[in-house]
Amino acid sequence: MKLSSKLVLTLGLLSSAVIASEYSSPLENVEVYKTELSTLSIQNFSNEKIEVDLYGETFNLTPASGVQFECSGYDNLELQIKNNDHEYFEVPCKSRVVFTESFTNQYAQGE
Repeated sequence: MKLSSKLVLTLGLLSSAVIASEYSSPLENVEVYKTELSTLSIQNFSNEKIEVDLYGETFNLTPASGVQFECSGYDNLELQIKNNDHEYFEVPCKSRVVFTESFTNQYAQGE
């Protein structure tokens, strides 16, 4: 019985750690995760070409690509995503933004 109690407690702690590490995104099929790195990581797993603007620096992410942005001097960063209703949102600097396989540019589809 003690073993099962420890297992339930461990699983509960792991579940809460995963929930606490994820931030919300206003864009559908975009996930944001907390990291301990001093950089913002952006990964594109979709089939779309994604254009991201970070304070005037534009990154064009082709499918299956990514970029890292050095966060010196920033706690949070505003990502401007072109061709979408929610054109921008703020993320913590120490995070990883993932455009999942299901992500699509809304305006590229004519929505």
